Amino acid sequence: MTSVTYTTIVAGVGNLEENTHVIDRACEMARLCDATLLLVAGFDPVSARDKARVANTAQVADVRVNEVQLTEDEAYAVVEKARDIAVERGVGLAQGVVVEGTAVSAVTLVTLEAEADLVVVGSKGVDSLLGRIFGAVSVQVLRKSQCDVLVVVPDAASDSAAALRAAANSVAAAAVDT
Repeated sequence: MTSVTYTTIVAGVGNLEENTHVIDRACEMARLCDATLLLVAGFDPVSARDKARVANTAQVADVRVNEVQLTEDEAYAVVEKARDIAVERGVGLAQGVVVEGTAVSAVTLVTLEAEADLVVVGSKGVDSLLGRIFGAVSVQVLRKSQCDVLVVVPDAASDSAAALRAAANSVAAAAVDT
């Protein structure tokens, strides 16, 4: 039996309050494998003022409703806090990485450039209709990654987590079939 060891792990961090389970699992994996942990956040370069102007004229809804869209300052704050959490949890080498763009493009780009062998993402948005049609962040990362992807669901003790896991499994199965 061969053992799987990861050397570079990328974790998508956006909303830390909703994704503590993602940070927890990424830190656990990094500690177990003595791996480098890259904590990634994407940011939207469009100002809030310009977004409001576009929203007033746009006829088509934004399909990224389930994706946290951070400003650059928010993204830096999130990765700094995530890095502090990782250090507190005993991760040997944890770095924050901020990339202009969506969460999917940020995580995918860092994964490719760092030649990561594991990506850890949350499952938020998979249970929504738009998430199923257009693909939640986790499903899009799964489709685009060239390495292992770990999709972490919230605490399995709750009924909503079980429903979310079932939805994630059906979407992931559909994504693999295409």
